[in-house]
Amino acid sequence: MLAVVFAPGCASPPIARPQPGVLATADAGLLQGCYDCLLEARASYRRLAAGGERPRVVARVFEADLLIALREKELALPPSDALADARRIAAELPRDVEPGRYLALVDAIPSEPMGSARRDGQAFRAAQRALVVRLDAERAWLSNGRLRAPVRDYLRLALDCAYPKPQEPSPTDPAASAAPLPVASPLLAYRVEICSFGLTSALAAVRDREPRFVETSFFIANIEMVGAAQDGPGHAKAHLAEVLARFPTSPAITFLTASYDQFVGDHAEALRFYDRTLALQPAHDEALLGRTICLTNLARSQEAIDAATQLIARGAGNLAEAYYWRAWNHHTLARLAEARADIAAAKELITTANVLTLAGIIEHDQRDLDPAQADLEAAIASTGHDCTAQWYLGLVYRERKRWLASGHAFEAAMTCYRDRAQDTADRIRVLQDRAELDPDYRARQIASLEASAFADTRQQHAAALIAASDDATGGDIVSAKTLAEIAGKDPALADRVAKLRALLDKPRGSP
Repeated sequence: MLAVVFAPGCASPPIARPQPGVLATADAGLLQGCYDCLLEARASYRRLAAGGERPRVVARVFEADLLIALREKELALPPSDALADARRIAAELPRDVEPGRYLALVDAIPSEPMGSARRDGQAFRAAQRALVVRLDAERAWLSNGRLRAPVRDYLRLALDCAYPKPQEPSPTDPAASAAPLPVASPLLAYRVEICSFGLTSALAAVRDREPRFVETSFFIANIEMVGAAQDGPGHAKAHLAEVLARFPTSPAITFLTASYDQFVGDHAEALRFYDRTLALQPAHDEALLGRTICLTNLARSQEAIDAATQLIARGAGNLAEAYYWRAWNHHTLARLAEARADIAAAKELITTANVLTLAGIIEHDQRDLDPAQADLEAAIASTGHDCTAQWYLGLVYRERKRWLASGHAFEAAMTCYRDRAQDTADRIRVLQDRAELDPDYRARQIASLEASAFADTRQQHAAALIAASDDATGGDIVSAKTLAEIAGKDPALADRVAKLRALLDKPRGSP
């Protein structure tokens, strides 16, 4: 690669050529592309630029600064002095290089969205509307700019990823672009892969070519987490530990780590990383929501209420979830009026099955049966298998002394709990056969699923017993006897089932 050459003035003294070995090593390090590689390349360029060689090398310092600033955005790192240094150097570069134009394009690249509040990202993009209008012209200019091709190509890839053209093939796919970009260097291969969000193997190949490319682990972990519900989180834990050790000040990395721990059910550890994220980025609403959910799962209800209240006071984008979790925790603390107000606010924003079910539970507990029945029926209709909603709908009918309707609702709950327990058992068998999964993750998931299956089976039998009792009270003795047999499979219900059977076996009309 050739450097940008600047002609000295007529009266300038002779300028020695840069030390070829040092310069070549720095150029090679720049193309290797890792953050530490870029820092080392810039340090070498700066040393070479400290003396009479500066006019020949200063453009390379500028280029390294631009790449370092872009990498810091990709990882949501606190900005270093890279952009400030580039702005100072810009005054030394010839006007036809148009350094200000490069700086404006770097400024227009958004930071990794996991590292900040959602509204901050939206505001940033809104501020770039003028750029979007002229983006095609900027892409064309980059193709023929005065900086070296790898730097221009990297910036173009970043722009194409941040502002893709609608209804066109992915601009990060060299085969789909009108002007294919070379991706032979790890620097450009990395930039292509973090946008395409494709196979982890492609990022692993970049890491193989440059072992110091630790930041690839962040994007590999992110890809693995996206598919975690279906395939498990792979080796995301190890990848996150590695990248967190190198970049501990990235709120995006701490947030993804918290998300991993929450996914695997380690709520205490997830809370620790949500708190670290908020220490780095106090406005991070998704981290505050995660903190709220973790506190809920840890039975720290008042702290969860306080966290949700912060979200509500901010008018955050996840306002509906904040109201839902505050309602949940108020209900846990038997503050029914506060819970009712919050779930009503959540219902005005979203009407998911979870929101409708919690609304129905709170309304039932307040003995406000008409809205409770309406919300629970709507929750059941929206999913068809909301076991908790079926259970509480049975309780509503019981309050109304509609015994056969109650019996049918509890029988539906029984079936729902049975089916869910069977599905959970199937998931356990699949996990047991997947030896490639992280052992800690697999063990934790199996233990959690076994507990869920056990609880659902207990609820299945309890629902069968209540359904049997209510069917008997409503006069459907045949159904009651069938359901009592199902309830009798739970030894913990043996005494209650025996009493019910005795009542069912009595001749009708006998005392």
